[in-house]
Amino acid sequence: MKKIIGIMGFLTVLTGCSNSDHKEQRKDETKKEQSLPQKKESGSKGPETPENRISKEEAVKQAVKQFEAYLPNILKTYDDGGIDLQEPYVGDFTGDGIEDVVIYWNIAPKGGNALIGQGLSLYKNDGHTVKVIAGYEPDYLFAFDTIKNGKIIVEKLEYTEEDGRCCPSIKTKHALTIKGSKVY
Repeated sequence: MKKIIGIMGFLTVLTGCSNSDHKEQRKDETKKEQSLPQKKESGSKGPETPENRISKEEAVKQAVKQFEAYLPNILKTYDDGGIDLQEPYVGDFTGDGIEDVVIYWNIAPKGGNALIGQGLSLYKNDGHTVKVIAGYEPDYLFAFDTIKNGKIIVEKLEYTEEDGRCCPSIKTKHALTIKGSKVY
């Protein structure tokens, strides 16, 4: 009888040790899982974090791809024109803390060097994809300046009588306002 109680006591101690080892292992695995960055599954409603957003480079790549797909429509409005400049810029102009994309573009006549059109294409980055939200094609000459404090800044360019065609000397900064799909 003493042997049976002794064996049962010994088994209890072994089982208890085994369970505590198993509990420790489970705690370690839980800690490891919690320390790993969580990947957001598509369609899930988890919190947005910088780790699960697309990179700036990927946002620019997506915007350029969309712009190039739409470019033939822009060129239709300019007889014998071709793209002269297509420059992407990155900055948060929607105020959501995510870097958006602006593509500044110029159209020149084929075989010439004058500007016959220019504009901005604005792409909102939601962290997963970029989507065009507006276009800006003013009736004046301008240059892209910067994206600062949630605003897109351009310089309106004007000529004095003494300026050469290459070099307008009157430069006025203008912060663009975005309302829906309108930019002014």
